[in-house]
Amino acid sequence: MIIKDLHTHTIFSDGKLTPEEVCSIANAKGYLVGISDHCGEGSFQINSDDQFRQYLQALEGLSVFKSAELDLGTQIGISQPLLGKCDYLIGGVHSIGDLNFFDNQARLPAYQAIVEQMLDLIETKAQQYRFQILAHPGLLPLKLRPESGSILGNKWSQRLVELALKYGFALEINTRWELPAYETIQTALEAGVRFSLGSDGHGRDTVCRLDYSLEMVGKAGICPDRIFDAGMLSG
Repeated sequence: MIIKDLHTHTIFSDGKLTPEEVCSIANAKGYLVGISDHCGEGSFQINSDDQFRQYLQALEGLSVFKSAELDLGTQIGISQPLLGKCDYLIGGVHSIGDLNFFDNQARLPAYQAIVEQMLDLIETKAQQYRFQILAHPGLLPLKLRPESGSILGNKWSQRLVELALKYGFALEINTRWELPAYETIQTALEAGVRFSLGSDGHGRDTVCRLDYSLEMVGKAGICPDRIFDAGMLSG
């Protein structure tokens, strides 16, 4: 199987490396790589057509897949035709309304409400943007992450799988956050869902690090034909 890390970040959002440096790390490992910088509202994210054109131009000529991680909980100010120039799109949930998942001081509603709203948001934005990959499925607000195993049960997994099948997106097996859990991967595999591999790497030590992703592929027995195909390299 040709290993593809389809989720990495660069200095165009909150990463520490240039696109050229990401490409060099992938080449040294013998991996194919996609660069998928954050897009949406926020100080470090790309969120205008002009910014996105500059981003795409920086990826031209490099042996990388062109992508973007859409911040589904925010307003995305990039036009659909420009987003369509990507080889694939990733959707990621990092917030719901005013609830920032990375704010440890945030006041949380009942976790059941958060989980339902997260799934509703995924469906709404899947209808709008038709992204091909859902990033880090099951990422919760900071305070809830230690309890994710009990919060994200069979009911959540089943609805997530239903959405993946309905809208055709792959579930990312994300090494940074070690998501989704093995049980969710099993459920999705049995239902016919596809998967992608993502380091979610932001720096030299994490780009193209796919330990958890590859471990889950082996443990679950995921065949190469069930891995999302990003196509031919455009660079």
